[in-house]
Amino acid sequence: MSKEMRQAVLHLAFDGLRAREANSDAFFDNRPSNRVSEALGHVPNGVSWDTRRGEPAEIKQWRLTREQWIKRRRDDIELVAVDDCLPVLGIDPPRS
Repeated sequence: MSKEMRQAVLHLAFDGLRAREANSDAFFDNRPSNRVSEALGHVPNGVSWDTRRGEPAEIKQWRLTREQWIKRRRDDIELVAVDDCLPVLGIDPPRS
């Protein structure tokens, strides 16, 4: 996923759905994905293992809190009609 696409998804998660944090992971040798996570403000959050092509492979885990996202959030992404979807997702709409 491109950096721009991840920024849009994070905007939806934090601004639209009011998430508290976002988590990401990538294989250790997937430098582009790990660089995007780092560039967007994620911090390392441990390691785990997965299977790739039938072999065990180490995964680098990343965490981004709402507070970290706010420092780097883009101001050119507009969310439309997200509040209308919140009740369907079991999320209380914001109070006016």
